[in-house]
Amino acid sequence: MRRSIAARRLSLATGVLGAVVALGCGRREPPPAPPAPAPAEGRAAGEPGPAVSRIERDGLSIAFELRPLPGAGALPEARSDATAVFTITDAATGAPARDLSPLAWMTRRAGAPPDDAGCQEKIKSFMGGLIAVRPDVDMNAYLLWTQNEDNTLSVINPQLAFNRSKLRSLVTLAAGSTSVALHPDGSRLYATLQNGRGLAVVDTRRSLVAANVPVGADPMRVAVAPDGRTVWVGNDGDGTVSVVDARAAEVLKTLHVGAGHHEIAFADGGRTAWITSRDARVVTAVDTGALEPVAEIEIGEGAAAVAASDAAGAVYVANEPRGEIAILDAERRALSSRIAVKPGVSAVQLAPSGRFAFALNPAKGEVSIVDASVGALAHTLAGFASPDAIAFTKTFAYVRNLGESRVSLIELPSLERPGKPAVVEVAVGQQAPRTAKGARSAAPFALLPEGNGAIVASPADKGLYYYVEGLMAPMGTLSNYGREPRAALIEDRSLKEVEPGVYATTVRLGDEGAYDVELLLGGRRVAACLEATVAPSAAPAEDRSPGLALEPLFDGSVDLEVAKPATLRFRATAKAPAPPLEAKEMKVMILRFPVGFREIALPRAEPDGAFSVTFTPPEPGQYRFLLAAESRNAPLGAVPFVDLHAAAAAAGGGR
Repeated sequence: MRRSIAARRLSLATGVLGAVVALGCGRREPPPAPPAPAPAEGRAAGEPGPAVSRIERDGLSIAFELRPLPGAGALPEARSDATAVFTITDAATGAPARDLSPLAWMTRRAGAPPDDAGCQEKIKSFMGGLIAVRPDVDMNAYLLWTQNEDNTLSVINPQLAFNRSKLRSLVTLAAGSTSVALHPDGSRLYATLQNGRGLAVVDTRRSLVAANVPVGADPMRVAVAPDGRTVWVGNDGDGTVSVVDARAAEVLKTLHVGAGHHEIAFADGGRTAWITSRDARVVTAVDTGALEPVAEIEIGEGAAAVAASDAAGAVYVANEPRGEIAILDAERRALSSRIAVKPGVSAVQLAPSGRFAFALNPAKGEVSIVDASVGALAHTLAGFASPDAIAFTKTFAYVRNLGESRVSLIELPSLERPGKPAVVEVAVGQQAPRTAKGARSAAPFALLPEGNGAIVASPADKGLYYYVEGLMAPMGTLSNYGREPRAALIEDRSLKEVEPGVYATTVRLGDEGAYDVELLLGGRRVAACLEATVAPSAAPAEDRSPGLALEPLFDGSVDLEVAKPATLRFRATAKAPAPPLEAKEMKVMILRFPVGFREIALPRAEPDGAFSVTFTPPEPGQYRFLLAAESRNAPLGAVPFVDLHAAAAAAGGGR
C-alpha cells in the first residue's frame, strides 16, 4: 500500500532523504539508440511527436515524455494540459518495474543543465517543502478542497510539516453552497448554491468559477455520474432534478420526480440513476443515457437516503419516519423487502465490497448494518453520539459523531467474523461538530489517495485533522484559516501506475522552453534527472489581466459612519471589445482589514450606467472594497481594491 504523500515526504526529509540524494542523479548519458516508438494514438508514423528522455540508473531503464491530451497538437504546448509519463523497466530484462511510488517535478531551465550536485539540491529543496523553492510542475501533490460555511471554497496544499499547511487559493462563490462534488478526472468541482444562484462549476486547475448554471429552485444535492459526462442536481424547491452536461455546463434535461428533498445514487455501472423524493411515495429510476424515467417504485413517504450496490444488484433506501430500509431489486426495478430498524434513520451507504449496507440513526445513536448477501440485518451497534456521516477505506468505516469530538472506526473484516464487530474510537478535535452551525448535512471525510486514512473536517474547531490508520489520534492538524469547513474533498494530482511500470498524471505546463525533470524513487533509493521540452503555444498568448476596470464614485478618504447604511457607487468598464458589464455578472466583497467582518453584496444598476451597493459598517476600522466578475477574468483580488474607513458617530450627532 502506498504511503500518503505527506507521510512519505516527512519520512524522507527526516532521515532517508539524505541517503537517497547522496546516491546522486548522474548526468544525462546518451543512451543507445532505442527502436522507434510506436506513434501515439491518432498520429501517423513519421509525424513529429513529443521527445522521449531516457536514462539508466541502478539497473533501471527510465523514460519520460510529455504527451499532449487527445485532440491537442502533436507536441506539448505552453500553458496547456499534458500527460506526464514515466516508463520504468528492468534494464537487463525489460520487465516492468512495479510499485515504485515515484515522486517527480519539473523546473524550467534558466541556463545550462544542472550538474549532479545541482540536481540533488533541487530534489532536496522540493522534498523539504520550502515555499521559496517551488517547482514549475509538481507531479506529487494532492490538494484539499473544503466547502466552508460562508460562500467560499478553500484550496489547501499540505506541505512537509502540518504547521506549514498553505492556503493555495480561496474560491469565492456567488452564494453559500449546500453540497459539492468532484468530477472523476479532478478537473472540475460542482457546488449547488443558495439564493437562486444555481450550480457553480469550478475549474480546479485555475481555482476559479468557470460558470454558473441556472437549475431548478432550491438546489441541494449534486452528484456526478460515474462516467463523468453528466452532473445531477436535486432541486428541493420544485420537485425536479436538473441533468447538466459536465463539459458544456448546460442543462440537458429537467426531470420531474416528486416533492421534497432528493438524494441520488447510480447503479448498473452508471446506466441507471435512482432518485428519492422525501415527500413523494415513490423512488424514480432514470435511464442515464436516454435521460428518461423507466420505473417508479412505491415505498411510502419519508425517503431520506439512497445507496446502490451492483455487487448485490440492489438499491437501499432509508425511510426516516417509518424506521426501515427498503431493498429494491435493481434488475426488476421492484420492491424486494423491507428491513425494520428504528425511526430516525437518515443515511445509508455501502461498504466498498458492496456486501454490507450501513444505516445511521442520529436520533437513536445507532448504526445498523445490513448483510446484502442474505438481505437481513446483521448488526445493530449502539453507543454513538448522533452518528450522521460515514465514509469507507478498505479496512474501516469512518463514522462521525455529531455530538462528540470523536470518530468511530468500524473494522470491516470483523463483520465477516462471529461476534460483535470491532470498533476503534479516535479523539478528533476539541469541540463536538454539533456546536458549529454548519455541521449538519456535511461530508467531513476526505479519504487519502492511498486508502489508509482520512482528513477529517472539524467545523467547530475551524480546522482539519490528518489521520492515518493504526494511530490512536490524528498525526497532524491543518488550518482552514478561520473558516468553518462543512465538507472536504481531495483532488489527487500524484503519479499513478496506470499500467505495469508506467506512471502517469495530468499536469498543467508553464511557458515554452527546456525543463529539467527530477525523479525520486524512494523505495529503490534512486534519484534521476531527465529533461523535457515544451513547445510554443499555437494559440495567442493568454491575456491574464482583468477584463474590467473599476472607477470608484465615492471618496474613500471620507469616514463612513458605524451602523449607518452608505451607498457606494462605482463604474465598471469592460475591456474592449467585450460587451458592457451587467450587474448580474459582478459581486462586491467588503472585508474588515486585516481580519474579521466580510460581506458579499450584489451590485445594482443605476440609471446613469454606474452601479452601487449598500454597506453598513458594523464597527470602526479599516475596510477594503473588492470587485469581482469571474466571467471577465476578474476573480476576487484581480482588480485593485479600494480602501474604506469607518468611525463611530460623534457625540451630539456630528461627525
